[in-house]
Amino acid sequence: MPDKDAFSDLRIAKEEEFFHSREQALLEKVKQRAAAQSEARRLGEALGTRDEGILQDLQALGYTPDIIQILFAVPLIAVAWADGEVSKRERSLLQELAGVSQSDNAAAHHQLKQWLEKKPPQDFLDRSLRIISSLLKTLPPDEESDRGRELLTSATRIAEASGGFLGLGSISATERALIERVAREIENAHAEAARNIAQRL
Repeated sequence: MPDKDAFSDLRIAKEEEFFHSREQALLEKVKQRAAAQSEARRLGEALGTRDEGILQDLQALGYTPDIIQILFAVPLIAVAWADGEVSKRERSLLQELAGVSQSDNAAAHHQLKQWLEKKPPQDFLDRSLRIISSLLKTLPPDEESDRGRELLTSATRIAEASGGFLGLGSISATERALIERVAREIENAHAEAARNIAQRL
């Protein structure tokens, strides 16, 4: 009888341990989901969007509220890396155009430096550009046009920074192709936004 009681107690203890571990795992999942939702809200506030698809894509790529400020610098980084390395002129201009400093936003400043030291994966660059295109579609037409023009002007300045006499005026074929791709993404965003507006009229 005592052996039977001991076995029963052990079984009960094992069951309690199992259910406790499952409960802890479920609680951890709930906490992680709540943290992800909170982070998504902060990303949305920083970008002025509530589009869940965009926010999920940003999180999947590793963007956080601390570094989202430099999202629109990513196409410029792609242009800077087009010829296989980032020149000192490109680096300096990119840091200026990104508008982040160590004292202002340490996390974004650090991330920008990392991207300038080691080229981000091509998939990351491609998906970031598509997200930027999607974000532009959500803007009013005038603002969308201004942001797109500003992005293309900045990309061209980056491309010009490392070529030609004193680093001015020369754009390589690779850089030109990348700028044209950015332009196509922006034009697609603009065209789709125009169609959406027309459909609402």
